[in-house]
Amino acid sequence: MKSIAQIVQNNCRLLAAHVDKVQPRFLSRYAREPMDAAAVYRKLRALDPGPDAPVRVLDLGCGTGWLARTLAAESRYRRANIVGYDLSPNAIRIARERAAADGIGARTEFHVADILTPLAEEPGGACEIWVCGALHQMKDAGAALGRVSGLLADGGIAYVQTLVEDPDVNERVDMAVMAKMGHRVFRGSELEDLAEANGLKLDGASRAGMVYFCTLAKKSAIGEAGK
Repeated sequence: MKSIAQIVQNNCRLLAAHVDKVQPRFLSRYAREPMDAAAVYRKLRALDPGPDAPVRVLDLGCGTGWLARTLAAESRYRRANIVGYDLSPNAIRIARERAAADGIGARTEFHVADILTPLAEEPGGACEIWVCGALHQMKDAGAALGRVSGLLADGGIAYVQTLVEDPDVNERVDMAVMAKMGHRVFRGSELEDLAEANGLKLDGASRAGMVYFCTLAKKSAIGEAGK
């Protein structure tokens, strides 16, 4: 019989394997093209280059830090403080270990937290907020977008990668699979409407199959707080 320590260690290995192998294959299948962390980053940055020298960058629902580490490797973020939040203690532990191994531990922070609740240690005013591969797994996407709006600085950019319906996908099979995996698939203008209702405005968007990329800005920053 396996000890608790062995079970925990095995679960950590499975989590790391999910990020390294399963998640890219999942995205690639539904994007109909190769889709790793670097590809997600390029797709989103192509929509909006963002501020010239971001100082504080948040990665909400960061998992094992795959996106945060991708950002930290880019020269434009070398002076940025990159902070990741995730519910999973195991994911955060792996994120910290990998950041240290990559030599970026001093420029990154990872915290166990539910972003749907107030983040006690988070001052807000983020230049950029990234929510990649996470929004469709959150129990209240509207509340999550409201949190993004509250944490984003005026003039800042939120980068989102999530899932939207695609008429070319076999809905009977794939939508059922998504639901069992806990993935919400946004339909029609649902995501844009949720953003609008929570203080954000769609700035740009593109898609690859079911994988959807968009940038969001605060409505207050573009004179639309009352719209």
